[in-house]
Amino acid sequence: MSEKVVIEKVSKRYGEKSIIRDMNLTIDQGEIISVVGPSGSGKSTLLKCLAGLEAVSTGTIKVGKEDITSLQANQRPIVMMFQQPLLFPHMTVLENVMIGLSFKRKGTKAKRKESATNFLMKVGLDGYGKSYPYELSGGQQQRVALARALITNPHLLLLDEPFSSIDNEKRDELRLWVKNLLKEEGIASLFVTHDIEEAMLMGDRVVVFAEQKIQQIGKPMDVYEEPATPFVAKFYSDGLLVDTNTFVHSKKLTVAKEKSEESFQSYKGTVVQKKVKHGSLFYDIQMEALHQKLTLPSNENLDLSQQVWVTVQQEQDLVHFHRGDEQ
Repeated sequence: MSEKVVIEKVSKRYGEKSIIRDMNLTIDQGEIISVVGPSGSGKSTLLKCLAGLEAVSTGTIKVGKEDITSLQANQRPIVMMFQQPLLFPHMTVLENVMIGLSFKRKGTKAKRKESATNFLMKVGLDGYGKSYPYELSGGQQQRVALARALITNPHLLLLDEPFSSIDNEKRDELRLWVKNLLKEEGIASLFVTHDIEEAMLMGDRVVVFAEQKIQQIGKPMDVYEEPATPFVAKFYSDGLLVDTNTFVHSKKLTVAKEKSEESFQSYKGTVVQKKVKHGSLFYDIQMEALHQKLTLPSNENLDLSQQVWVTVQQEQDLVHFHRGDEQ
């Protein structure tokens, strides 16, 4: 499959309330795009519109040259995975995977069973076909849901925070495993999350979505290091918003006990927390005048409630936003 999924000028409204406004996005086959944004920003609504569970208000959705905007959900080459596995409790694991092909009316029962067995092997659940969902862990249930989705060979897989119900210990392992499997299968995927770290790990590109539109799209580290709007800087990146149009990335900031007269600019702060990450010392610093808190590394031994100075060494370290920077 080489068809791109193209979203053109898609908008979604509920009455007078706009949820998505004039969205444009192209997804290459085999590409994983993370969509990250605050709760209630419309991320899940976007997935439902693509899946055919919600009708778009305006715009088109194309797979290759085919316009699928008006197709019903079961007619689209798009499959959605939800936060919960949504397995049928009265069916075995094998039957749950086969049901994906039954919905699509693909193949004989024998062929569906053979295909489902193969996909259980792909997701690491060989030998679990006769088990029931209640006998599996949460991570194993999500693997079954993934097999059920992939077995239909979709052009686009939609994942709506599929790891949110998995405990932290298993989450890292499962999401890396899922990413590798999606790459092996070469399936385009749109992965919705509110977790910045997860978005960076999963996505070839990341979409920062808020205020009804795409704020920025790019490679995860590019967006992190070079935010294009104040919202992206505050929500996705790390650093200090000096004012509504000026930002300095945390990697350009230093923290010290004394104010430096040689630096370009210094801001007063207070140490509110001390922590160690990966063998390095970090401090949470409250910047009262700027109404922000940021985390910075420092080799100095600072005390809680101690006054410190957060310093910008050079004027060129500042990033100035312009209205035209928004996507």
